[in-house]
Amino acid sequence: MRPRILRISPYETTDPNGISLSQTPIAGGNQELTITGAMASGGIATLQGNPRQVLATWAGDDDTRKLIITGTDAKGNFMQEAIAGADTGTTKTVKAFTTVTSVLIDEDTDGAVQIGTDTVIWTNWFPLNYLAQNFEVAMGFDVGAAASTPDFSVELTLSNILREQGNLADKPRYLSEFDRIFPPHTVFSHSTMVNMAADTTGNLDFPVMAIRLKSNGVFTTGGVSLEILQGSFA
Repeated sequence: MRPRILRISPYETTDPNGISLSQTPIAGGNQELTITGAMASGGIATLQGNPRQVLATWAGDDDTRKLIITGTDAKGNFMQEAIAGADTGTTKTVKAFTTVTSVLIDEDTDGAVQIGTDTVIWTNWFPLNYLAQNFEVAMGFDVGAAASTPDFSVELTLSNILREQGNLADKPRYLSEFDRIFPPHTVFSHSTMVNMAADTTGNLDFPVMAIRLKSNGVFTTGGVSLEILQGSFA
């Protein structure tokens, strides 16, 4: 297999209201938050750089509230996740969104809520040949010159990221219990290649479906690259 490079370019830190500016829903029942933050255009927020987690910041006692974040993943596929509220704190999605097209809340709030992005960022998944007789994957990490606060990790999945998800056009947009999460990929951290901060190398000698590079901090300069080379396909 030819080498493949995954890269996280420099990106800015958390933007807590980049999707939806601070607002206090008062209409009663399920209602949409307006998407008018700095990342928004025409009611759709496009998240900066690679896919990012969505962050909700709660000013009041709203730990009984629930949000449904709707948007797309890195490949443009429909994606939706429910997250709980907080009592004067923050909550965030598990999954990373490329765009956010809707933010639905289940009831009026005690205080204002704003929606933006978290610090964490990912590359796309890179699929590996898990059927290779000798599954061996070499990895090299290159931190850009003058990189700021580097902190990056490798994540793995045993889920089939290439599985056909089916036609979503006829699926319900929301569930009454605000508990829909899609797609159902389980993500694991590599056992040793976590919270790295400098050029290094690593390897995988057990089969996985795909890997990706994750930035846990912020690269305002420099960025980081992961070069991947898989061995025999025999």
